[in-house]
Amino acid sequence: MDGTVIQQGKFTSDGSSKFLNIRSDVDWMEIINYTQSATTQTTGRGVMFRWQRGMADAAGIMYTKQDSANALDLEVITAGGFTLLDTSDKTLGALNATGSGVTAASPAVVSATSTAGLAAGDVVRMYNVAGMQQIAGMDFTLGTVTTNTSFQLVHLDASGFAAAGTTCSFRKVPFQPMFYPRARYITKVTKAASAVITLSVTHGYNVDDVVKFVVPSEFGMVELDGVQGKVTAISTANNTITVNVDSTAFTTFAFPTSAIAAAGVTFAQVIPVGSEGTNSVEAATDNVDYIGMSLGAGADAPAGSSSDVIYWRAGKSLIVDNE
Repeated sequence: MDGTVIQQGKFTSDGSSKFLNIRSDVDWMEIINYTQSATTQTTGRGVMFRWQRGMADAAGIMYTKQDSANALDLEVITAGGFTLLDTSDKTLGALNATGSGVTAASPAVVSATSTAGLAAGDVVRMYNVAGMQQIAGMDFTLGTVTTNTSFQLVHLDASGFAAAGTTCSFRKVPFQPMFYPRARYITKVTKAASAVITLSVTHGYNVDDVVKFVVPSEFGMVELDGVQGKVTAISTANNTITVNVDSTAFTTFAFPTSAIAAAGVTFAQVIPVGSEGTNSVEAATDNVDYIGMSLGAGADAPAGSSSDVIYWRAGKSLIVDNE
C-alpha cells in the first residue's frame, strides 16, 4: 500500500539487549527466534514477539512455547520487551521516586520498587541520593535490571564511599548528545604509567581520539585537571579508556564526601578535543541521532539468548489510529 514501508533483517544474539536502527521510523514490529522455534525446552520460553505503536516502553506481546511441546501460549510482557527510541526527542523520562537504597559496592546497586521502562544498557540520571549525594545529578549506564527490585550502576565502584545511599530518585535519559564524540563523567582513574579512566556512561571513544580532563579539586587528582592526552586503548567490557598520561605520582582520584557534594561540586569529566591517526577530527560534527528499537534480552525477550538467530520485520504504516 502507498505510504507503507516494511524493513526486515536478522542478527545473532550475544545475550545482551539489541538496538536496531530503523530507517523509516516504525509503527509495528515482529520478532521470530529461529533457533528456539526449532527446539523444545523443558521450561517453555518465548519464540515470537510483537509490538505496536502505543504500547508502553519495554512492553510487547509474547508467544511462548509450552514446556517440552510445540504448542504456543500468548501473553503480554511489561518488561524486557520493545522500547522505541528517537534520539532527536530530548525529553527526559518521568521522575521515579521509588529508590530506597544505593549500595557502597562495586558495582553500586540501586534498590527501587519500580523499574518501569528500564533495561540493561539504558541510562539513568540519579537525584537527591540521601547519604550519597556525590552521585546526585550524574548519569549512569545500567547493568542488570531486576524488575521492580533493583538495577546496577554498572560502571560505578562505590566500595570506597563512606556510607551507602538511602532514599533517592532517578529519571531515564532516553537520548545521547546529538554530536559525536561526547563528553563523559569520570568514576575512576588509576595511578599508572598509562592512566586508565572509567566513565559512568558507555563512552563510544576510539583509539587515537584526543581528550582533555576536567578534575575539580574535590575529586583529588588535581594534577590531571586541564591535561590533554590521546586514547591508546579502550575496553568496552569495563567502559574504560587508556591514555598516554603518566599518573603514577598523581594524587589519588576519589569522589568527595556526601556532605561536600551536597554543598555543590562539578563532576570530573573527559572532554573530546580532536583525534589523530585514522580517526578524523570532523567526527566532532557528526550528527549521530537515530530512530530505532531497543530489544530486551533473555529467554523471554525479543533479543533472545546468546547464539540465538533472530529474524525481525518492522513496518511504517500509512495511518496509525490510536484512540
